[in-house]
Amino acid sequence: KNTLYDTYKMAIRWASDRIEEQGIIAFVTNGSWVDGNTDAGIRACLAQEFSSVHVLHLRGDARTSGERRRAEAGNVFGSGSRTPVAITIFVKNPKANKGCEIEYRDIGDYLTSEEKLKTLSEKESISGFTDWDKITPDKHHDWIEQRSDAFAKFIPLGTKEAKAGRADNTIFELYSRGLATGKDVYIYNFSHNICAENAKQMTQSYHNALKELEENPELTEEEVVRKNTSGIKWDRELENKLKRRKKTEFDESYIRNTAYRPYVATNCYADYTFVQMKYQIDRIFPDRTSENSVICVPGIGSKKPFSVIITDTKPDLGLNNAAQCFPRYQYPKPSDTPDLSDLLLDVDESSDRIDNISDTALKAFQECYSDDSISKDDIFYYVYGILHSPSYRKQFANDLSKMLPRIPYAPDFTAFAEAGYKLAELHLNYETCEQYPLTVEYPNITPPPANLDDADPNLFLLTDKQMRYGPDMKRSLGINTHVRLTGIPEDAYRYVVNGRSPLEWFIDRYYIKTDKDSGIVNDPNGWFEDPRDLVAAIKRIVYVSVESARIIDGLPEEITLE
Repeated sequence: KNTLYDTYKMAIRWASDRIEEQGIIAFVTNGSWVDGNTDAGIRACLAQEFSSVHVLHLRGDARTSGERRRAEAGNVFGSGSRTPVAITIFVKNPKANKGCEIEYRDIGDYLTSEEKLKTLSEKESISGFTDWDKITPDKHHDWIEQRSDAFAKFIPLGTKEAKAGRADNTIFELYSRGLATGKDVYIYNFSHNICAENAKQMTQSYHNALKELEENPELTEEEVVRKNTSGIKWDRELENKLKRRKKTEFDESYIRNTAYRPYVATNCYADYTFVQMKYQIDRIFPDRTSENSVICVPGIGSKKPFSVIITDTKPDLGLNNAAQCFPRYQYPKPSDTPDLSDLLLDVDESSDRIDNISDTALKAFQECYSDDSISKDDIFYYVYGILHSPSYRKQFANDLSKMLPRIPYAPDFTAFAEAGYKLAELHLNYETCEQYPLTVEYPNITPPPANLDDADPNLFLLTDKQMRYGPDMKRSLGINTHVRLTGIPEDAYRYVVNGRSPLEWFIDRYYIKTDKDSGIVNDPNGWFEDPRDLVAAIKRIVYVSVESARIIDGLPEEITLE
């Protein structure tokens, strides 16, 4: 709802009130409202209030990625804006026919800022543009990129009603957003030891604030927070816990491996006292021994092309663009004991895990395929296979950008289930899978080491500079000035998750970063027992990419039963 308080949206509201029953309004604004998921109510209101609306969309959305980003191309305000831009004319004509006439015109793909401005100059007015699209809003108040009626008939992956126990017509009964720490620098680190040190300092600063409140009752919580900023980042959630006098102690067992970004794992100090929002992650991975697998899809309204990834560790919210996570199993609800409600280990550990795929879904799949041997595991992997289908993603791209996935009954259940299983095994075991045969070169060392085992480990240390591709269409990668990997295949870039290939995510995250505000250093060298293990890690994610692309290529084209 906060997005509805943008000034330009309020300006449209005020202008509409100002002209009352008759007049014309013209605005140059952020164009996100034209297709934004949270702006459906605005579009519905505009269609009610105006006799006609004319939208000239100038594109330029820099928050997209991949081919979509290249098509959005230049912004008419250059680097002054990362948002799409639209020119809109709103007309109130009491003599017009009933209903609102909505016209939409896209300026075109792949145009630079200069080309767009030149077009505007040449056309002079909206009458200079032809081929306007007449828009009839659908029931969701979508104007462009409208949803499919067929998609609505598929079985939902999950719903809020099912999560609350008020419905059972979904595949998964429970789902959750990924972990939102609100203070990644303090909670995440590649080094286990540094992660622990940061957590100790954060806990001590919190203890100091609690102690000061107890000893100085005349002070407000806000005053105490301002005095205790060393080693800690305060936010509203943490301040509220301070007001409630919530207590916690440092415990190194809270440090867990977390799926931070696609194929980028790290250490996380998961004391929920400091995590901004845990959502229902504590019912998916309640303790360090909890075994589970989670299918993570983008949150609703993602601007990136749809993608999916699976993990068997706690997922961060950014794992897949505001990730919504659907676990194979769930665990009992946490204890309601006030002093434990925010701790990591607040689940009855003696309780067994609960099957998270509904009996309704099992029965529906068995009846659809006339096969009682279909299991809930089969359904889990079938879902993972379907969500990788290029046909599914292309046909229902509009739906997947506006709502959580719904799953069709494909003609070949077995093919998708088997492919989903292979993909899941590959993606869950990316740190131990086969290695793609890249070549290791030492451009500045004479003579070069005979093999990797003979090389000096210090040659492979990452620096504060990102790894860089060579001038050969991303076929080689320089780890640093001493080591280069060559022979990267073109297929390494066809498999994309959350807007990037696994190798591109690796490059994006694996370099030494120093946070300007806190001075905390996050050194990925601390993740590897031996610096030479970095080479094996890169070879493995290249293998994952190539093999994933091969499996996906083999998926059936047909995704819906007749």
